[in-house]
Amino acid sequence: MERGRTDDVWSLQDRFRQYKQKGEPYDVRIDETGLTVWRASSGAQGTTQRRVVKVSDLVGCLCMKAGPEEPRSHLAFFTVYAYPLNDTGKRRRLALSFEVDKEDTFEQNLEVANTWRSAVHKAIRSYGTANPQIDKSKRLLLLINPNSGPGKAYQMYKKQVAAVFGEAEVAHDVIVTERANHAMELVKTLDLAKYSGFVIMSGDGLLFEVYNGLLGRSDWKQAIQFPIGIIPGGSGNGLARSLAHWLNEPYMGNPVLVSALNIVHGHLSPLDLAIIQTAEGTKMLSFLSIGFGLISDIDIESERLRRIGEARFFVWSLARIANLRKYNATISFKRIQTKSSNTIHKIRPHLQHSQTVVEPVIASEAMPDSLKRSQSLSTAGENYASFDLSPSLIKVESEESQQNSCTDEGFRQENHHTEIDQNEHSIKENNSEEDNIEAGNDFLMPDINEPVPDDWETVKDNFILVHVSYHSHISSDVFIAPKATPNDGCMWMMMIKGKTPKSTIAKLLLGLDGSHVSIPGVELIAVEALRIVPSTATGCLSVDGELIPWGPVQAHVLPGRGQVMTR
Repeated sequence: MERGRTDDVWSLQDRFRQYKQKGEPYDVRIDETGLTVWRASSGAQGTTQRRVVKVSDLVGCLCMKAGPEEPRSHLAFFTVYAYPLNDTGKRRRLALSFEVDKEDTFEQNLEVANTWRSAVHKAIRSYGTANPQIDKSKRLLLLINPNSGPGKAYQMYKKQVAAVFGEAEVAHDVIVTERANHAMELVKTLDLAKYSGFVIMSGDGLLFEVYNGLLGRSDWKQAIQFPIGIIPGGSGNGLARSLAHWLNEPYMGNPVLVSALNIVHGHLSPLDLAIIQTAEGTKMLSFLSIGFGLISDIDIESERLRRIGEARFFVWSLARIANLRKYNATISFKRIQTKSSNTIHKIRPHLQHSQTVVEPVIASEAMPDSLKRSQSLSTAGENYASFDLSPSLIKVESEESQQNSCTDEGFRQENHHTEIDQNEHSIKENNSEEDNIEAGNDFLMPDINEPVPDDWETVKDNFILVHVSYHSHISSDVFIAPKATPNDGCMWMMMIKGKTPKSTIAKLLLGLDGSHVSIPGVELIAVEALRIVPSTATGCLSVDGELIPWGPVQAHVLPGRGQVMTR
């Protein structure tokens, strides 16, 4: 087959030596199924060593040149990056680097390497990700809360996320938030046309800010559908965990990596949201949960222990069981008849996650040290800049890649906080929240001061908790709604009344793994709207883990009104 040309079924095949590998060259093929690397054995059996990396595991390809200590200065290199599942079911990093020694000059060999880079990108973008996708021609805006949870979100970005984004050539700007409501203020006036989506690296609180900033815009109906990505960086990571559960991804092995790969793949999946209304007339947008009682008490009161991460929830659970509270309230709700069940249901993800077949291992599992910092692209025929990755290899970097990669220069301040230059963005007039949020078909609830409709049910009792989740998890280890999926149009309401004994409550808190729905006294009901009217004087009422004023509140699901980045 002629090098650099594709056949009728679209493939590219050639023979290359692998970087720092001895022996015969490997045959390499890229097509719509992925990357295949093989080499016939020289043994008597004549067996073939073969590695197959599925297209859905590939994330990118970068081009490089020989370093100053390499006598063969005419060589070019290309490295293919992937994150397949290993034998233990965890995603691991794989970098396959190949020497291009086809021509006499580096420029000619670089052209060959770039042909392979383009082919890998074609495979990824045409066959590796389902449509619709984020707009790859625009940058993402990554928002990081440096104080979320244990306070390590920014360090995790530098250590893990920046490298993965670099391999996948995900162009992005970074803003490190400086104060509470910083993100909310920013997105209210930001020119959304500049970006392809927001990526939130924090706990769930920063995403709450972002959604309510979008709700405060004059174009809120369109703005709340702006693509969102989530990477766990705090102590409450309910949405990130829920997405991984839905996609059957190995979240607990490496939560940051699994979530960052969702951004890299960039498929847009619909996401249920909910509109919340308080007795004062305030409306807010919610993406995760609303509730009062035991779970909310633990969530809000354990904030003083945020430095220990999600372990704070277990510690505070012990205190709350010892001093169990009960709350008198009236709960009204509109049931979704077809989805009300206390049984555990195994969810089949809408996407089949990929697995890589290895027969047998033929290359180093780890990426060569000399390639670990590569972040940007190269294009044949353009001017390139380079920097040392090791004495052996130098990554080729074009002017385009310098614009697309995120470097420390993009932070512009010593505290790494990037200010959005308002002269470079169109600023829209920020009308008041009351003007921006209209009643009508978007909010299918009566006014909070009016009686509930006849088709609603009402329960008045003492409650230990009422907690409503729109997704399967409200934190990494609290699997509250086993049947929930991100776009099922349901809010899953768990109720436990005051007559439930402490032993049952202890069993519940120690086993919020899905089995709790079969515990006597635990009710799980699928609803599309509800109203909570507390009679007890004080308590913790939370939305997405954020404390809101105690008092009457109601909520209605907005099915699929959000968009979230997934595999």
